[in-house]
Amino acid sequence: MAAESEEMPQEVALQLFHTGAFLVFKDSLPTGMEFGIDYKSWQVGPKFLGLKMIPPGLHFVYMSVKNAPRIGFFFNFRPKEVVVRKWDRAAEDLENYTSPEEEMDRLRANLQNIDKNLAAYPYSTYNQWVSLSNHVTESSVKRLAPENALGKITSQTDLVSKEQELEAQMGDGMGISAVDRNHPSRIRFTDGIGLPVMSAKPGTSMRFSEVPQVSLADTNLKKAGIDSSDRLYTLLRSLGDNPKELLAEFQVSFVVFLIGQVYEGFEQWKRLIHLMCSCNRALVTHSQFFLDLLMVIHFQLKQCPEDFFHDQLAKDNFLWATLSLFFANVEDSDGASSELKSKTSKFKKLVEKRFNKSFNLPDE
Repeated sequence: MAAESEEMPQEVALQLFHTGAFLVFKDSLPTGMEFGIDYKSWQVGPKFLGLKMIPPGLHFVYMSVKNAPRIGFFFNFRPKEVVVRKWDRAAEDLENYTSPEEEMDRLRANLQNIDKNLAAYPYSTYNQWVSLSNHVTESSVKRLAPENALGKITSQTDLVSKEQELEAQMGDGMGISAVDRNHPSRIRFTDGIGLPVMSAKPGTSMRFSEVPQVSLADTNLKKAGIDSSDRLYTLLRSLGDNPKELLAEFQVSFVVFLIGQVYEGFEQWKRLIHLMCSCNRALVTHSQFFLDLLMVIHFQLKQCPEDFFHDQLAKDNFLWATLSLFFANVEDSDGASSELKSKTSKFKKLVEKRFNKSFNLPDE
């Protein structure tokens, strides 16, 4: 961990000293290992045992050893809470470890003695983190995170073959893979080009919502463009008609890609932004949702490395086309609120200035 301390206003430091949470590792992490929380990461030193003065609320913790996938998890820290995790050096993975209550009591009593081994939360990047996650709640994370004991998220999906999947269902360690006198050949499942049929190992994938697809009836509509409002309404119904949950998923998908390095997060982010930006009627019925969406996209564009979005703009024009469509939809809408029109216009000018590119759709 870097020797210099993070800049923190004195009054904030005093408040977090009394209310901040702790993340403590039962054993020290491998020296040189990457460790991060929210928008900041470091390489740890030999004496590093965790973090102190963590602002109460939701955070994303992540780590990786050299040349290994990044591993992370969301956690909602309570005031003064002490959270213990254990790193398995052999497996290079977080261990599913639960600290006994008596051990927790000893640890709380010993916090002062290990204070020098705990790094202060990087408060200088706290506002950036909040801007990327302000709609995400503990229930959002519970809904979206992989179904495993720690809600652990990995940047590299664990895959299992169709044979392994069937063996697990049969409860037989050997099962259909066995080769003996009665079964001289091993059963293998392959796809159309002869490759093994693989799927994500249960409990390792993000559980993103299924985004409704464009129907055949939609594609046959004799009008310029497709209004995705009905698809948006369908998705919102699946989320209990709670627009905040959709914004939360939009933010989670972005965070797990940008910080967690989970590519499926980027794919879900693209699906969602395209759906939301291609709506017309919903601009009228869900005006506040789109005002909130503007702020979410604004901070995502602002916090993401600039070269990333430049690359995406140049790559396939997806982001340019999507945002240009949204700007045009709002501008052309007869029923959109004056506030939404005004703020969208200002946001469009900011985006055009940052990327030095016009976001006007070409005339047909």
